[in-house]
Amino acid sequence: MRFQDKVAVIASGGTGAGLACARRFLSEGARVALYGDTEELQKEALELEASYPGRLLAIRIRDYRNREELTAAARKALKEFGTADILVTAITTKPKNAPEEDEEEYQRILHTILDGALYSVQPYMDTLINNRYGRIVLISSLAGRTNVPGASPAYAAAHAGLGGMARNIGCTMGIYTITANCIAAGALEDGSYDDCAPGACDGRISGREKGRLSDVAAAVEYLAADLASWTTGETLDLNGGRFMT
Repeated sequence: MRFQDKVAVIASGGTGAGLACARRFLSEGARVALYGDTEELQKEALELEASYPGRLLAIRIRDYRNREELTAAARKALKEFGTADILVTAITTKPKNAPEEDEEEYQRILHTILDGALYSVQPYMDTLINNRYGRIVLISSLAGRTNVPGASPAYAAAHAGLGGMARNIGCTMGIYTITANCIAAGALEDGSYDDCAPGACDGRISGREKGRLSDVAAAVEYLAADLASWTTGETLDLNGGRFMT
């Protein structure tokens, strides 16, 4: 199995992509700590745990902007599994009052997406450095890559920031055999990454206008595996051809 004896930590918020990634890693032999910010995700995680006893730890997150909460979550995961090898963040949120955002809403969007990713990754960095190995994958949105009609400024800026974060980590942590990459997702079947005008994030492949959550999990699998051991600081565009470079 591709991830036998590996430990993956997946921070999921506002999307089903994290749960899809958890399923993929578990099926490939990994042990998984899955953060979730909803009761629904926690329920699904518990049902999944029944199929993989002793290999899935579900951790409820109340607020991805809370550094102390995410530090405590990391301590719990490290106590349970002893180490970490792969870190995945799938954290997003949509504006509640777009397109006219007030200051409080602007900050909520920005800090949930950016701080959520940073605070989910930071507590594990000493472990990855000591192991001299790590794979970090940050899932962002098409709105952070190009102009998307209808996307809010805060949403676009936050997701663009994830690409910068991946490049920075990839640049500074390569000496420890740690890679960091980003996936910019277009419109997904659960509607989680399409803060845009109707159809503006849809793919161009006939019959596949919306991406499947399993498409995201497959892309994460590639970047977390040895197949991508010489890939770091990159953003993989996963949008069915909506945006091409």
